[in-house]
Amino acid sequence: MRIIAGKYKGRKLVSGKDHSIRPTTDKVKEFIFNILAEIPEGKTVADIFSGSGSLGLEALSRGAASVVFVEKARSSIIVLKRNIEALNIPEDRYRIVQADAIQFVNRPDNTFDLAFMDPPFVYPPLQILIDQAFSGAFFHKDSLLVLEHETTNPIHLETALYGIIKQKKIGRSLISFIMKREHHE
Repeated sequence: MRIIAGKYKGRKLVSGKDHSIRPTTDKVKEFIFNILAEIPEGKTVADIFSGSGSLGLEALSRGAASVVFVEKARSSIIVLKRNIEALNIPEDRYRIVQADAIQFVNRPDNTFDLAFMDPPFVYPPLQILIDQAFSGAFFHKDSLLVLEHETTNPIHLETALYGIIKQKKIGRSLISFIMKREHHE
């Protein structure tokens, strides 16, 4: 696992020894950032279910203003901190929050331009998490969610809150690019 482009291009990341963590593959990460192109530059980013931090660190490497890494597992946070230290990321460019994803998206002080969500493949409240993220202040009208989820755990493609603008299956993963609908208040 490595940083693909930007300031930290080519730098290796550790993924830890916890086999329940499913790090985003370089192939999936490359697909995601090819679609995003210049979107991360200058944006505030949330990396939810961050694990080793691969997606958020890639966004920082490509010019994101800041990233909030959200992870519940203490063992993953230890790996994430090792990766941040190895890249020597300035403290004003990131924040690590140990929290449940649903509780995090419902905090009124959290608003992001871009969010990555890479939940465990078996995550029953996925639809609830997405609906709550789009129904509150977590996203503004131009925000984008990039979701990596298992193909057998589908989500609603269209709701009054959001619409899927692009989707691709890569192995067991389904990568969905989801945007908040402008007419929803």
